[in-house]
Amino acid sequence: MEKLINFRNKLLDLIYKYRFLIAIIFIITGVLFKLHGSSIGLWNSIFTTGVQDKSLLFGTPRTIRSDECYVTTPFIFSQSFNHFKYFSELLRGGTITDAFSIYGLPVLNILEIFRPFHIGYIILGIERGLSFFWVARFVALFLITFEFGLILFNKNKRISLIGAFMIGLSPIVQWWFATNGTAELFIYGELALILLYKYMNTDNFRTRIICLFFMMICAGGYILILYPAFQIPMFFVFLMLAIYIICTNYKNTKINRKDIVSIIITVIIFVSLMTYFLIMSKDSITTVMNTVYPGARLKNGGGAFRKYISYIDNIFLPYKENGIVTNPPVEAVMFGLFPLGMAVSIILMIKNKKFDLFTILLLIPYVIIGMFCFFELPDWFCKITLLSYSAPARAVIALGFIDVLLLLNYLSKEIKPLKIWIALGISIILSLILVLITKTLNPNYVGRILATICFVMCTYLFFFAFEYHTKFGKYFFTIGIIGTMLIAGFTVNPICTGIDMVYDSPILQSAQKINENERGLWLAEALPNPCPNYLTMVGCEVINATNIYPNLELWKKLDKENKYEDIYNRYAHVYIEIKNEKDITDRFVLLTTDKIQVFITPDELKDMNIKYIFTVRVMEDFESENIDFELIYNQNNYHIYKVDYK
Repeated sequence: MEKLINFRNKLLDLIYKYRFLIAIIFIITGVLFKLHGSSIGLWNSIFTTGVQDKSLLFGTPRTIRSDECYVTTPFIFSQSFNHFKYFSELLRGGTITDAFSIYGLPVLNILEIFRPFHIGYIILGIERGLSFFWVARFVALFLITFEFGLILFNKNKRISLIGAFMIGLSPIVQWWFATNGTAELFIYGELALILLYKYMNTDNFRTRIICLFFMMICAGGYILILYPAFQIPMFFVFLMLAIYIICTNYKNTKINRKDIVSIIITVIIFVSLMTYFLIMSKDSITTVMNTVYPGARLKNGGGAFRKYISYIDNIFLPYKENGIVTNPPVEAVMFGLFPLGMAVSIILMIKNKKFDLFTILLLIPYVIIGMFCFFELPDWFCKITLLSYSAPARAVIALGFIDVLLLLNYLSKEIKPLKIWIALGISIILSLILVLITKTLNPNYVGRILATICFVMCTYLFFFAFEYHTKFGKYFFTIGIIGTMLIAGFTVNPICTGIDMVYDSPILQSAQKINENERGLWLAEALPNPCPNYLTMVGCEVINATNIYPNLELWKKLDKENKYEDIYNRYAHVYIEIKNEKDITDRFVLLTTDKIQVFITPDELKDMNIKYIFTVRVMEDFESENIDFELIYNQNNYHIYKVDYK
């Protein structure tokens, strides 16, 4: 047994020593095997192409992540046909579209230094670029969080490993992993703080220059996530952590003239790049801010208590959706074992009659963000804190992050563990309260079996957290929390290899060949979301691909009196159907917050400059003395017509 333990310890030491090399090997291996977590294979369930999807290795593709597999990823693929230009000539066909800011697509531009995970698309091609995007971000998130834990918790490897699993595999991070930048939030935020720590603890000027450069990239990367609902509340947490690092390391830091000059130069470069970005994307950002949806949505807080307090049912989200109040991504939060970290940290300060700077600093954003999440607050408070640009349901990510940090801080301290019967009693009571609250707030989702599982899980984790400072407690808590996070987070996204199921599609192959022979503007007619985005993957200019921001010039051609502007001035999936003029009552119809229906006449195709129509309908029924439709592709009831104007 002793030899086995020694072997295990040597193996773990070896993994720790070569962790960066192992991370690089992991990324290279993933890219070589074209591994990714995209649910893009779901296109096979929409179109009958005869192509068998052999890409799925593990897990389940998620239809609920439609913004990833039906919008973002196809648009990323389209950039390879757009030569990775800043402005796309393919999306929202017939007009120039900002691909970098609002769409967040890879571009061949100096600003891509702030989005390093896009580099794979440009250098390695779309297939392996997709793999690099998924694998590298996951590895970076896990490794950076581990390094971040080493700095915060006195180089405690076990605590850092626990933190890497609790954050890297947290439900809210994994359910939003491919969109809205949850992974980037922690990668850039934590890495910036690691670099700040390194900067303050070295006198080597060259090392400091490197730290400054990458801190600049982290700052730019964080800003360009462009999702304030997550960014603003998380910024407050990172700000407090930065203050903590400065307060605990300032004695080790000596700033000379060279440092001041290098800081000024770095700031000037950063400001110049951000100014360049604003100049390039000013019009598109202004357009989005002036939309009806999402527009400049302002929130006064409140309504997130149920979601936050019900974190324990998150372990079931990858496996059960029936009875859920909203949907898995919306329900997902950080699995932070609330209220353990918070309660124990406060109790320890009171017991020791000594302020813990780490706890005090994190309590500040916890109280502010917590009030915003749970209560409706005055306009002036929300505007001053900028939380009006967030949303309570999104801001809970910061509360969960604080819960995790305070829990890890408690575990890292050398304190006397509770007596076993006291720890067990508190754990049972605490678990029972949490389960009863969760079951009451989610009665259609948490039944008896799920409630029982939650009770056992919580009792186990709470008990061994209280007993963590015993030898057996360390092992059992580590195993328990890592196992829980694997269940709750690792199975959220599928593990797939390659994208053959997309590019082997006869529809896409035919559309690409047609478009390459004679380019023109495409219309996906009478095809619901997400069908119009399908052809963008082979470089077709589709006029009704998802409008991340509206093509106002086009819509106003059909709405000369601005009667329907509130309908089309939004982020929208666009359904367009051709009808005879006598059959059209309303030009635009709002189906849902982000879906619109548009009716046009055959003659208006010329005004819209449409050359090809992709449809399941027979277009010959709409021929007239002004227009003919030539069928150039017909398979499995999908038709491509070339429009001939007389």
